Amino acid sequence: MTNEHRSPRRAASIGLLALGACALMLATAPVHAQAVGATDVDITIPDIVILHYFGNVDITIGSNEFGTFLTGVAGDSSVDEGIAAPAAGGFTQNLAIAPSALTGDPSAAVLTLQNAWAVRAVGNAGAQTQLAVSVTDGTLDHATSAATMAISAAVVDDGTSNGATITFNAPGLFAPETGDVELTLDMTNATDAGEYQDGVFTLTAVNL
Repeated sequence: MTNEHRSPRRAASIGLLALGACALMLATAPVHAQAVGATDVDITIPDIVILHYFGNVDITIGSNEFGTFLTGVAGDSSVDEGIAAPAAGGFTQNLAIAPSALTGDPSAAVLTLQNAWAVRAVGNAGAQTQLAVSVTDGTLDHATSAATMAISAAVVDDGTSNGATITFNAPGLFAPETGDVELTLDMTNATDAGEYQDGVFTLTAVNL
């Protein structure tokens, strides 16, 4: 058996050699296999128009609305039509109320359907979209009598344009174009209270 004496300097050298070998082993450890690929995505969408609308609308017009329209005063109203001409003589006085001069024209009452439609549209660059409205059944029949009401005209309004046909820039899909429908009602023959049914207007949206 032999005794070996190591100096502190030699022991330190051996330790440094061991650390160096460990570091070399870590540096040369194998890397896992890896592959990378990039994919280019192309998406084609069609020329498209989407029209949002209401297929049925039931409207009740109250006495306040009628009173305001016909007299300027809400509800069942009494209206002072002013001062009559002095009597011409005797005991007869013609106050001469004139139906044609009364406020409100029931033959041309405008009914505004606010926010009645929305259009989404995608077309070619710079494309425009057209929206048209037409009265396809202008007669509303009373539910139980021979009285009638008529839709004599219709226009669409988007806050910028107003008419039977309006044109606007194709709005895309996120922020649709929206607006109103204004119907002109002829109530000349609406002589009975109750429901008047089945008037129809049609909206048509198309990319130009």
